[in-house]
Amino acid sequence: MYGTLARGVVRHPWWTIGAWLVVAAVVGFFGPGLSASSDQAEFLPSHYESVQASKAQEAAFAQSGAGSAATFVVQRRDGGALTGADQQLVEQAAGQLRDRAIPHVTEVQAGRQTVSENGLIQLIQVTVDGTQSDPGTQEAGRALRAAIEPMFANTDLKAGMTGDVGIVIDAEDAFASAEQVIALATVGLIIVLQLLIFRSPVAALLPMVTIGLLVFVSVKLIGIAQRIFSLTAEQSVTVWVTVVLFGVGTDYILFLLFRYREQLRGGDDPRTALIHATARVAKVITSAGAAIVIAFSTLAFSSFGSFKAQGPALAIAVVATVVTALTLIPAIVSLLGPKVFWPSKSWQRQPRARASTKLSDLIVGRAGVLAAAAVVVLALLSLGALRFQASYDYNAGLPQDTESAIALKDLQRGFPVGALNPSSALLVSDTGQPLEETAVDAFRSRLASVEGVGQAGPAAYSPDRTVARISVLLDHESGSPEAVDTVADVLRPTAHEAAPAGTHALVGGPTATFADIRSAVNRDYSVVFPLAAALTALVLLALLRSIVAAVLLMVLVGLSYLATLGTSVLVMQEGLGKAGIIFNVPIFMYLFVVAIGTDYNILMVDRLRDETREGHSPREAARLAIRHTGPTAVAAAVILAGTFSSLLLAGVALLAEMGFAVAAGILISALLVSSLLVPALTVLMGRGFWWPARLTAVQRPQPAAVTDPASPPEPVVGEPVDETAVGSGDLGNRR
Repeated sequence: MYGTLARGVVRHPWWTIGAWLVVAAVVGFFGPGLSASSDQAEFLPSHYESVQASKAQEAAFAQSGAGSAATFVVQRRDGGALTGADQQLVEQAAGQLRDRAIPHVTEVQAGRQTVSENGLIQLIQVTVDGTQSDPGTQEAGRALRAAIEPMFANTDLKAGMTGDVGIVIDAEDAFASAEQVIALATVGLIIVLQLLIFRSPVAALLPMVTIGLLVFVSVKLIGIAQRIFSLTAEQSVTVWVTVVLFGVGTDYILFLLFRYREQLRGGDDPRTALIHATARVAKVITSAGAAIVIAFSTLAFSSFGSFKAQGPALAIAVVATVVTALTLIPAIVSLLGPKVFWPSKSWQRQPRARASTKLSDLIVGRAGVLAAAAVVVLALLSLGALRFQASYDYNAGLPQDTESAIALKDLQRGFPVGALNPSSALLVSDTGQPLEETAVDAFRSRLASVEGVGQAGPAAYSPDRTVARISVLLDHESGSPEAVDTVADVLRPTAHEAAPAGTHALVGGPTATFADIRSAVNRDYSVVFPLAAALTALVLLALLRSIVAAVLLMVLVGLSYLATLGTSVLVMQEGLGKAGIIFNVPIFMYLFVVAIGTDYNILMVDRLRDETREGHSPREAARLAIRHTGPTAVAAAVILAGTFSSLLLAGVALLAEMGFAVAAGILISALLVSSLLVPALTVLMGRGFWWPARLTAVQRPQPAAVTDPASPPEPVVGEPVDETAVGSGDLGNRR
């Protein structure tokens, strides 16, 4: 199958390229844009209490406080207390905003009740009739900012907008800026690394042209899938698609070019070399891509909507990458031939490979010691995972020089830390009868006595008095672990217990949303982790037909993940002093380490198996595999780790944390596991590594005369004799 595909693409490159351009044009014309949101509450299933509380509050208080909040924090430029004239000016500004009748703005409030007790801060509280992700909400927020700026331009006052609306606008701008920075950094890094590896501008630019087209097509395909299945992804999805496609796509191009150059050095003519190289790496790329696709597809079984949409989106992108690597890339290389390495002439001569030869001799000669040392290093790094602490505060992860972040800090000069994002406790009548005020007051008093609650405000009643809303201010930031624990472990149980007969209580608000996200994510961890591991093991089993090899590789991948998580904790929590790591980093880190770590394992194990089938002893097979495949794995890992490291430049904590974690995981998987532990284990275990498969040596077929050099014999991958015919190593070194 792979040989037939390789032969068809290489012999008909223009047809292949033309088909790609037609598909890109059709998908580009009909495909919609991506649907993304920064509001984490939108991703929770409806059975969670915070969602039910939000719906109950919206129904009961439709004309009071429903929607999203934009809060202007007003203060004197000299930092002093507000005068009476200052407060009057603030109220006038609020009136002017009200008179502007900005679309979607339903309420503007300011007065003595919005002045802090110390008199340093006064708030203008604006309500917008939409969710954070609604385009109208964001348009209203930008219009509010533009409108209020001139009102205080020539005064002693200054104002900054924060709250839901201000934060989401700044988040959108931050992610848009991050996309540009990451795209430029990724492209620049790949070009530099490709130049260093191949010393050819043609090889360096090849990923830019092909993957640039691939990103365009993939985004449109993901948009189509979102439209069909009514999915909305998290705001960073475009960044992830770009990084994954450039990273994984460049790796697959690297696999092909390394193998193509090796076949040329072995004496094959350019077309035969490309057919053999494409057929050989096609199996590796397909299996590696399948591992990634399966791993990310398991997120479709998540309950948290962000995971449910993000995983399949990345899976679609990787499928497109595999198809590109097996069709478009070989077609372009077929037209270029050896000129793909221009102006370098290194493809014409055998490399001395002194470093890889010494490394292979060292690993094979000291297999037991080095394997034990690598396991000890991984185990020590894994200990850091025991100190992992999840953070749910997305706001703290945004750049701290934005208007909303600065205004939030200013607000805390006059108001409690939980004032901007209070929790809401709703008491709902089950009988339809009005609530008794004494019972509501007793309920409020119970909430005020909860440890971790700073204040429980007076009750606000719905028009029919069947629902009472109590604003609860916590002692900690809404997304902090302490606040989440307070709501989940103390406030909610107390509210449920304290609800009078004939009523029920619901606790909502940002912190309650984070508590429900924690429950959803923990549930998803228990489903996604074992499912992804089991399906990846099946991919390995289908490829290798060895139970021992598949089990050992999955154990090593699991150890790599724990070491990666431990490293991230040691660097980000202990080293940088962060309160915790953003909650969705571990699950995506796990999938990347499992899937991409498996890529490098497949690359190495496939070569080890080929060398063993060609009659080499386990020690010699490991030596040859390290010498010929080790540089490929290391180069691919450096490129992929480099692309993820570009996320460190984003200025967004979520992206920076994910970039560091995945880059560390890739390097651990490629350098410690694939390039060292895997070949060392085959040396130590011998042919037992492949049990129950029996890799018997086969005779190399005698080369047949080819009368038509333009039509080389078609390689067939899958049977032992054909794998040998394709060639698995440096032919010139073995003849």
